[in-house]
Amino acid sequence: MKSVMRYVCIAVFAPLLNCGSCHTIKAEPLKYHSLSSIVLIGLRPVKELNQANYPKAGQACVRKYLNAIAPDSILWAFEVPSSPDKAVPVRRCNLIEQMVAILGQDVRKEAEAFAYAAPLMTEWEGMSEGPVDEANFVDNWFRNRPVTPIAPFLHLFKAHRLRAGYEAARAGHEKGLWPILARRYREALDEARSSTNPLISCIADDLEAQAFVYLEGQGRP
Repeated sequence: MKSVMRYVCIAVFAPLLNCGSCHTIKAEPLKYHSLSSIVLIGLRPVKELNQANYPKAGQACVRKYLNAIAPDSILWAFEVPSSPDKAVPVRRCNLIEQMVAILGQDVRKEAEAFAYAAPLMTEWEGMSEGPVDEANFVDNWFRNRPVTPIAPFLHLFKAHRLRAGYEAARAGHEKGLWPILARRYREALDEARSSTNPLISCIADDLEAQAFVYLEGQGRP
């Protein structure tokens, strides 16, 4: 099964290599590709991280992250999917490889199980439901697998989705929801920041440093 999943990821990414004419799918309207968006959105290749021009406070984390990715990793060189129907398979494969790069090869089986079960979407369409569903899926995963080896990454993933959900809830004037998401975001972020894995904790800091992760102008939770 492990080898089959790896083949599926390679098969998904390979047709996208060197696709210079592919049109962009915007999962979030970021003005530059942050480390946390590269890791947690999963639609941009690592090669788009510009270490030299990255905000100074995050440069050490970017260096650490780039050094953790194997030279032959498919994370380096894929292009944005050419159509919406290709986005979700790419995001699933990217998610697996990100977890493996950050947590090590030993988590691959669990990473594959999570990535292929998570309710990932092509786009959240400005609504809070999509990212919140993904965050809630993490909670269900923890309930069913309390000793999951991918726990540090899942706290980070959950924090990102809750912040995206918060921004969408603010934009949609969901006054009863966004305070709850703000509290849940802070809890998940604190869990990620307290990780003994230095990449998890510094990517969590990068996430918090962003002015927004999905919809601009909604403030920080």
